Amino acid sequence: MPRRLIDRCRPESIREFRASARQRYHDGLALAGAGNRTAAIYLWGYAGEMTLKAAYFSLFGLAEEDLITVPGHIQPAINRGRAAPLSIAWPNQGAGHNVRAWAELLVGVRALAAATAYGPAFAVQVQGCGQSVWQLWRETLRYHKNRAYLYEVRHVREATEWLLVNSDHL
Repeated sequence: MPRRLIDRCRPESIREFRASARQRYHDGLALAGAGNRTAAIYLWGYAGEMTLKAAYFSLFGLAEEDLITVPGHIQPAINRGRAAPLSIAWPNQGAGHNVRAWAELLVGVRALAAATAYGPAFAVQVQGCGQSVWQLWRETLRYHKNRAYLYEVRHVREATEWLLVNSDHL
């Protein structure tokens, strides 16, 4: 008997985040093309989130296949972002999915070490993409029937696409 979908999921890791981000981005393109605009934004939000998380954990030396857990990795990253000197406004609601905060964390920790800091224009672009996605996406979007406007679809798609295209430099 074939294994169920949920049983075929691999553990969360940098490799899984990156592969899933690309897949969800392409799924979003198909949905947008079929007129399912809100569903496209929903998937692109996750693609942006996973791309930023992969970049953050890669920066800290996790191997591509290392298991990433909420208590061992996600929550400590959030706590680091909330603490000084970064002091990122990171709300409790949906904390692990806050694309804006993940972008700020990535830029902030790189800035703390001059050797890994982004150039100013690139840093602004990373944070701008995180902000663009976060303005229009939450993981709770799935519970609502609202239909996204075309310009909203374009903003989230472009921001997510930029993050994916530049993921090797994040």
